[in-house]
Amino acid sequence: MGKQSRRKRERDDGRRPANDYFRRIGLPTRPEGSAYRRLAVTDPEWSRRFTEAEDATPEKYALLYRDLDTALAEYAARPVAIAHPWLRWWFEHHPPAGRILDAGCGPGVLSCAYALALPDAEVVGVDAVPEAVACAEALARRLGAGNVSFVVADFTAPGSDPPGGRFDQLTAVTALGDGGVYPRDLVEAGDPFSSVAEVDGPGMAFTSPAAAALADRLAPGGWFLAFDRTPYAAQAVRLGAALAHGGIDLDLSAAGTEEIMEDGCAATFTRFAGTRTDTPATSTADLARWLKTVKPPAYGTVWHDELRFDKLKESGAELVWGAEISYAPHSPAVERREVWAHHGEGYGWVTTSLHLRQLTRGRSVQAVVAEFTAYARERAASGVRVRPYGN
Repeated sequence: MGKQSRRKRERDDGRRPANDYFRRIGLPTRPEGSAYRRLAVTDPEWSRRFTEAEDATPEKYALLYRDLDTALAEYAARPVAIAHPWLRWWFEHHPPAGRILDAGCGPGVLSCAYALALPDAEVVGVDAVPEAVACAEALARRLGAGNVSFVVADFTAPGSDPPGGRFDQLTAVTALGDGGVYPRDLVEAGDPFSSVAEVDGPGMAFTSPAAAALADRLAPGGWFLAFDRTPYAAQAVRLGAALAHGGIDLDLSAAGTEEIMEDGCAATFTRFAGTRTDTPATSTADLARWLKTVKPPAYGTVWHDELRFDKLKESGAELVWGAEISYAPHSPAVERREVWAHHGEGYGWVTTSLHLRQLTRGRSVQAVVAEFTAYARERAASGVRVRPYGN
């Protein structure tokens, strides 16, 4: 029984097929830059032009996808860190599919994986960059994946469907942020002092015509699978809301997060899955509630500190002291410092309009008030405007 259980776990775990596939196409299972460094040494002029090109310009994409080996070398240096956890999940959990659209397919690494895993399915990869599609076609020929094809098109534009009708599965891995479907960078908050208010308010109301156009490529009941960069909860709720308002009924039991290292820092990536329907059962309020249950370190310490602060207030804590500090004209930042009391314990809450959230505890109320008051007096003495409030 023990051996059978181990074998079942091995069959069900998507890590093994993901590793096997990466080995087959010649990519490492963990990101490493040796292939990319070799390319830079052998062609320093290419490396110089690639480095100097601005991000997301046609020139950089053309350089990136100059040929298949160039594309795979760059893919091995960075995006394989994203593709590997995604493929691991997809191999283990993907719904049945006879026709798959891979939006923003790039050099076709994921499109070919889907095609090889489902030889009876038709896979179509779409990308707006002709050089990327050329690389994807070369990779499919190298792997003998005859059931995958590629199209040069803007996958976010209405009416740009590839021929053949609607799909029963659509995958978008790091394509939606790059394609402008939701804000890829830190959004301007409606309430700069509260991430929770942002998630419960403007974030839930976010809509995207591009998300609706993508969802329209699915047949009724077809699955939309998205995996994208969302360092902040405000970005994740907008990604989910864009899908929900676009006609996707999110299955939050299939949602999840991954912490992936980029440029030496961990960034949260969020996975959403759902089906195309005219009568969604999952609301954006359900989405916001799900985000509040995700465990640290997803979305950073500031998000979880604010969640703890909200629970503190809900449990009956009282505001003892507060001050708003404006650093203009030296800085656009506005800071709020507050002291809260609960069951005789003092809590310090610091939040700024530049996305700092910090909750401290474990000291007496008097000690926290003394520290925050001294800080406010120092700022006032330096000419900064301080507005006290509270008891």
